[in-house]
Amino acid sequence: MLSALLWLPALGAAVVGFLPGNINAMRLRSIASAFAVAIFLLNILLLTQFDTTNSGLQFQEYLPWIPQLGLSYNLGVDGLSLPLIVLTGLLTLLVIYGTGEGIARPQLYYSLILLINAGVVGALMSQNLLLFVLFYELELIPFYLLIAIWGGKKREYAAMKFLIYTAVSGLLVLAGFLGVAWLSGSLNFDYSAITTQDLSFKTQLILLTIVLIGLGIKIPLVPLHTWLPDAYVEASPATAILLGGVLAKLGTYGLIRFGLQMFPETWSIVAPGLAIIGTVSVMYGALSAIAQKDIKRMVAYSS
Repeated sequence: MLSALLWLPALGAAVVGFLPGNINAMRLRSIASAFAVAIFLLNILLLTQFDTTNSGLQFQEYLPWIPQLGLSYNLGVDGLSLPLIVLTGLLTLLVIYGTGEGIARPQLYYSLILLINAGVVGALMSQNLLLFVLFYELELIPFYLLIAIWGGKKREYAAMKFLIYTAVSGLLVLAGFLGVAWLSGSLNFDYSAITTQDLSFKTQLILLTIVLIGLGIKIPLVPLHTWLPDAYVEASPATAILLGGVLAKLGTYGLIRFGLQMFPETWSIVAPGLAIIGTVSVMYGALSAIAQKDIKRMVAYSS
């Protein structure tokens, strides 16, 4: 079932992208909507079969991929990831169905949205650190293109800023994961096999800080947030919905999954600082939103 949730949107993106060019936009939207409906129905099926009394991973799938690198096709969901997967499926359906008839280059547009769904859901289901980073970065290019092609007047600037910030975010997260694996002497990047207990407190704190900065860009936390107002303002409404409803949630998910759960001992040190940063972010965003005269910029800062 998890593989179906991952590869069905990828299949939909390929089908829509390679359809003959003479198909009109409404027909393309209907085809893309059919895939989005099927994806959301799979989400509902997964939700109904999920055992709420089981706090562990469920529906696990495992397949060795590149064992020399410690990379495996390891999927699973729990109570942390499942609601975000369902939310991603719902927003994908709403965005595709709500797109107007006059959208330019509809084949590419709908393909990119379905690819975003595949990338985000893949990251949420990944139980291998390298696999998470792979999907974490996969949705970068579709978002960049959505902003750069269907954005506002300053779309090139906003898209490039988004690309640079999120690429740095992925590199920092990857560096943190590589450090954890290598310093602990493990060649296996499966989440269940990774442990930081044998690392010194100072080493854990350094690695946790690297991961926190990388994921903080994605959330984004103040002062790592400067890409967000430009991206929101220049993005189309549909892209802004996906940015706020899907992309930002992925950063927060990673913060809890790989920050809190991988570094439980050092988390107590950074938690007060994160609480302060969170409070500052809320107040700063609220005051900035109140000061805006542009509705899209107000929404951006309120996020």
